[in-house]
Parts: sequence; structure tokens; C-alpha cells
Amino acid sequence: DDGLTSTSRSVMKMFGEVKYFFERDPLGQKVVDLLEELEEVFQLLRKKLRMALRSHLRGLIAEGE
Repeated sequence: DDGLTSTSRSVMKMFGEVKYFFERDPLGQKVVDLLEELEEVFQLLRKKLRMALRSHLRGLIAEGE
């Protein structure tokens, strides 16, 4: 039982340190900002890829008719 408790404490401490890093540490905040920006880029890329695929498929359908 002691091993499980100390393991649980270690895991909780690690999560606390990670949370602190991303919420309070200047470098962690920069990482969060970069990840948010990267998410926006991927959303835009996904949108453009879908538009290109839609256009290509419409062209193929038009050729088949």
C-alpha cells in the first residue's frame, strides 16, 4: 500500500510541476502560445486541403458526365 501511495504522490507532483510550467513559467507560456498558433495553422491547412479536394472531386465528376 505504501508503494502505491508514494507512486500516486510522485505522479501528482509531476502533474503539478507540468501545470505550473505551462501556467506560470515564461518559457511554458511561450510554448502554449506557439502551440495555439500551430493549432490555427493546422486548422487553416485542413480547410485549404478540403477545399482543394472538393474542387478536384468536382472536376472529376464533371469529366465523368
